[in-house]
Amino acid sequence: MQSSYNIIKNSSVVKEGNKQIVTEFEQIKEDKQKELQKEINAKSFIDSYENLAKTMIEDARKQREQILSSAYSEAERLSKEAYERAYQEGNQNGYNDGFNKAYEEGYKINLDKALQEGQIIRNNADSVLRSAVEEKERYLKEKENEIKDLIINCVESILKKEVKEKDGLNNIIFEALSKVKNTNTFIIKSNPVHCEEFKGKIELWKEQLPFRGDIFIIPDESMEEGSAVIERENGKIQVGANIALEKVREIFNSVE
Repeated sequence: MQSSYNIIKNSSVVKEGNKQIVTEFEQIKEDKQKELQKEINAKSFIDSYENLAKTMIEDARKQREQILSSAYSEAERLSKEAYERAYQEGNQNGYNDGFNKAYEEGYKINLDKALQEGQIIRNNADSVLRSAVEEKERYLKEKENEIKDLIINCVESILKKEVKEKDGLNNIIFEALSKVKNTNTFIIKSNPVHCEEFKGKIELWKEQLPFRGDIFIIPDESMEEGSAVIERENGKIQVGANIALEKVREIFNSVE
């Protein structure tokens, strides 16, 4: 007796050998989760580099403030000691000349010494800050290519996610059409996932351009989702995520 139940194997459902229904929902969900995680990781890496650079500068500033605070405290201490020494020596000698002489020799000499030491400490503090800035710039220079790659990966993830939507290429197609002059016919080839959307926009595009010629939509399963080719009488235009990503790479490579 033949069972009325379907036989389930792997990710497919087969009924009496007539039709195969592929259950791809879990795989699609998993792919979207991977793309989202890739985007999150790229943003996280970029943020970590920025935070590291900020931390290096902030630590250097704090260290500079601590050094300067210590310098001022030391100068104040030396000044106080110089004054007390002068006062004591003046009292011990018992006459004003002795006090004045001790004051001049003690207070002023030690004050000058404190000021000189304070200046040295301030110079050292400034040197610490400059070194931190130079170290940050050196670090970012070394990581420049890595940071560029992370940004490009992030942009790539966003672009591919956007253009793979059914209406993801609509604006890109319209912008490309609006830049073309002197043609009577457009032939737009793209993955079938986008073609129904394109067909629904033909009259709107003609009105907005304006354009009185013909626009033909041809599905091409060999083309990647998120890409299209616009053929006209005197050439063709390729649009999509990959083209936009190449432009981003060109911009990054042109920046020294």
